[in-house]
Amino acid sequence: MVRSQFAGLTGEGARRYGGRFNPPGIPAVYTSQSIALAVLEILVHVDKSEVPNDYVVMAIRFAGRHVSRPRGTTLAGANQFTAAEFKASFYHQPVLRVPSVIVPREYNFVLLPEADEFDAAVDWVEPFNLDARLFTVETA
Repeated sequence: MVRSQFAGLTGEGARRYGGRFNPPGIPAVYTSQSIALAVLEILVHVDKSEVPNDYVVMAIRFAGRHVSRPRGTTLAGANQFTAAEFKASFYHQPVLRVPSVIVPREYNFVLLPEADEFDAAVDWVEPFNLDARLFTVETA
């Protein structure tokens, strides 16, 4: 789930600014195992003063070696690596499975579009309207 203007697999936003699991300079696409988890991930980051109306949900298909962390390494603090250190440690797996901070028994996936063997494609994209009740703040 992403704002429509950023739909795709380039990872440009994460390359520019870095993220929890990638340093600046490394393109990454952050995804969730379910639409519901994606909604929760957005809610903890979005300004709740107005309901955003420009989100889309994408189905992404990926193949090849993926969905685990490299042996002997941890993703904790991965955003503290230099781009070169990150590539040396993590680029042999183009998709990293990471636990959600919000729901630790569920997973997010970090796609690394410049990694060797990266093989992912967007199957479909459709508009997604976040329910306005998620943004309602009631006062007592």
